[in-house]
Amino acid sequence: MLRGLGRQVSQRFVAASAGRSAGDLFGLRSFLRRLCAAFGWKYVAILASEYGVNQGTGLRLAGAARSYYLLDSVGMSSADYGHLSGFSHIPWQLKSVFGLLSDTVALGGLHRTPYLLIAGAVGVTANTLLAVLPGDTMSYGLAALLFLGVNLNVAMADVMIDATVAERSKERPELAADMQALCWGSLGAFGVPAALLSGVLLERAGPRLLFAFAAAAASSIAVPA
Repeated sequence: MLRGLGRQVSQRFVAASAGRSAGDLFGLRSFLRRLCAAFGWKYVAILASEYGVNQGTGLRLAGAARSYYLLDSVGMSSADYGHLSGFSHIPWQLKSVFGLLSDTVALGGLHRTPYLLIAGAVGVTANTLLAVLPGDTMSYGLAALLFLGVNLNVAMADVMIDATVAERSKERPELAADMQALCWGSLGAFGVPAALLSGVLLERAGPRLLFAFAAAAASSIAVPA
C-alpha cells in the first residue's frame, strides 16, 4: 500500500512538472492552486506550516541544539542525557491517544483546531523558556519537562494534520497523492536549509538562539488555524 502511494506521489510530481514552463516554477504554482481551489488556502498553509516550518525547521533546530545545551550549558552527564532523551520522546508514543482524544472530545465544537492551538502554545512556551533561561540555572527536571513540551508540540500537531489529510483524502481521493506530496515536500524544503544552517548558528550564537527560532516555528501552526 505504501509503495503504491509512493508511486502515485512520484507520478504526480512528474505529471506536474512535465511540459511546464519556468514561469510556472515547474508546475508548483498550478499544483498549489489546485489544492487551494479544492481545500482553501488556509488548509494548504497549515499543512505547509506543520510539516515544513514546525517539523522541518523548528524540531530540527531544537534537536540540533539539545545535546549542546544539556551537555555543555546545563552540565548534564551522558547517562542523564540518555534518560532525558527517552522521557522527552514519550509524546511520540502517545500519538494514538492524541488521535482518539481529538476524535471523541470536541473543544468548542471543534475536533482538530483547538488541539493544534494547544500544541502550538506548548511548543512556543517550552522553546521560549529554553531560549531565555541560562543553562546554569536549569534543573534536570525542568529541562526534561521542557523538551517533553517540544516533542508534544510536534507530535500532537502531526496527529491532527494527518487526521485532516485522511478525512479530505476520502472526500477527494484524486488529490490524496497531491496532499502527501505537499506534506513531505514541505518537510524537505524547510528541513534541508535548517539542517545546513544549524551548525553555523550553533557555532556563532550558541544553542539558545536555535531555541528562539524553534519557538517562532512552533507559533506558525496557530496562525492559519
